[in-house]
Amino acid sequence: ERATPRMPLGDRGHRPIAVGKALRLLVRDSAESQPVEIPADQWKLAENGTEVDLPGGFQPGRLYEFVYEGAAPVVTGLGLAAVRDFATYLKHGGGDDVALLAEQNRYLKHSIGFGISQSGRFLRHFLYEGFNADEQGRRVFDGVWADVAGAGRGSFNYRYAQASRDGNPWNNVFYPTDVFPFGGLPEKDPVTGKEDGLLARALAAGVAPKLFLTNTSYEYWGRAAALIHVQPDGRADSTLAPDTRVYFFAGAQHFPRSLPFSKTAERYESNPTDQRPFQRALLHGLELWLRDNIMPPPSVLPRLIKGELALPSEVRFPHIPGVGLPKHPRLARRLDYGAEFASQGYATKEPPAMLGAFPLLVPQTDADGNDLGGVRLPEVAVPLGTFTGWNFRAPPTGAPEQMASFVGSFFPFPRTKAERDRTHDSRASIEERYQDRADYLRRAAAVVDSLIAERFLLERDRAYALERCGLLWDALLH
Repeated sequence: ERATPRMPLGDRGHRPIAVGKALRLLVRDSAESQPVEIPADQWKLAENGTEVDLPGGFQPGRLYEFVYEGAAPVVTGLGLAAVRDFATYLKHGGGDDVALLAEQNRYLKHSIGFGISQSGRFLRHFLYEGFNADEQGRRVFDGVWADVAGAGRGSFNYRYAQASRDGNPWNNVFYPTDVFPFGGLPEKDPVTGKEDGLLARALAAGVAPKLFLTNTSYEYWGRAAALIHVQPDGRADSTLAPDTRVYFFAGAQHFPRSLPFSKTAERYESNPTDQRPFQRALLHGLELWLRDNIMPPPSVLPRLIKGELALPSEVRFPHIPGVGLPKHPRLARRLDYGAEFASQGYATKEPPAMLGAFPLLVPQTDADGNDLGGVRLPEVAVPLGTFTGWNFRAPPTGAPEQMASFVGSFFPFPRTKAERDRTHDSRASIEERYQDRADYLRRAAAVVDSLIAERFLLERDRAYALERCGLLWDALLH
């Protein structure tokens, strides 16, 4: 919210890569603008070697890039091998443990790799690099579930890799996160002509897992999630691999929130949804698929052919006073780190050159502004407002026109028709939709029962789902 004279080199408090030789400090006002170099006599490396001092102060809402030569790079990529070897040990043992584990029947019969956000991107990278085959060529994870990973992989197997560097609308913008390929089956980049697929190595080796990919509304606006099921040219839906399921949690954000509402630092009230009941039901479904060959629910995702995906400029968002759609969503950019990056895993061009971007498609909305094409939580299916996957940075933090990371918004419907008419809100009021709280909960209960029948909710979560709806009603109307 104010200028600061010192900034760390590490991401989120992590220990940074040691500086061998400081080179340049750059600043820009948007991801699309050209960087401007700050003269070397206006900044310096701090005495501790892990921070940069700028006496004039780093200004809020600007993008700064510090380019330097690293010293003594640590070995990266071992995490991929370690996860592979430990998971295969739990299934097959090793060395002197084989007879003992077999005698005690302690081997895992099935294994699931599950990851949320960064660990979900890790699992996508794990599959792409071919680590789902162990050193004997056996399948490592029988099931893999990458949650809210969007279209990304990450810095898990590059020289000077920093695993925490993700890709967001307004931080960690130029790291190798949203990198082709995105979909499971082989696809062709129309610009480079390269053909590849996330599962190409696993399919060729016969070790492809049963795969769940789940994303919320945030990942479509903030992590280019549509690219996992749309062709790279953005013109057609992709064919999913036979054992892949893609589920879109419409109206949810990157992480669950609690009720009643809590203070947030973003411009708008944050999205109050909690997708964990969906996750519990899908985990049960994945277990049944692996153990008993009971098929999970079919994929539920927004499709181009159904008009459920659109360019951001073509989203038919309702008129809500003082609210507009983001103009700067996260793009999957084509970044050139130098010829050696793709083949040998190290960058020779920093900052990278920008060579355009892949098309960005986001869910189309209904008349209430709620996303189409996904499975909806009861409070989204029987709405009291508009649930989005995007929010904006608070003005004091700078760049208020830019999206906030990970956070969605909630815009309550007008309480009465008179309020709706007075504010010129295009959405029907709560008074026009529901007779009272009991009527609202009856409708929510019908949605809960449908979700249980469709296996997106467990019976044990029925009361919790209805309680959430009641809490939302009470937060808005009492």
